[in-house]
Amino acid sequence: MNLRPLSLLLLPIALWDVYTTYLGFSYFFDLPTNPAINPGQFTFGIVVTLIVFIFVLATTAIYSMPAHNSPILILKGAWATAVAIDLYTAWEGTRRIVFYGEEDAVKGVGVAIVAALIVTSTIFLSQLLLGKGSKS
Repeated sequence: MNLRPLSLLLLPIALWDVYTTYLGFSYFFDLPTNPAINPGQFTFGIVVTLIVFIFVLATTAIYSMPAHNSPILILKGAWATAVAIDLYTAWEGTRRIVFYGEEDAVKGVGVAIVAALIVTSTIFLSQLLLGKGSKS
């Protein structure tokens, strides 16, 4: 079965994940989203976003490693931290884009479900790109 079309469908969701993660970081740390305001802070936001996204995208590779030694366990702990950060920042970024930061519990739950689907889609993309079945 050719999974390339599914990968192409998940790619824009992964890009949305990167965007909302950056926005979530920006709001959390009160970083400017305009690089002309403070290039150092803007760069910090981009770098941290990429670190989190790479950890999430590397899910399949990280969990295919045998957990017999401490460095692998530390790596898996870092992965879990990155996924938790990604869930929060995807929620915060999406909430602020869709509802302009409006505080509403019902809408917050809806956005939390969407954020979970966004992060899960990126993890599934990892499986499609790096899983054993992707080589065929």
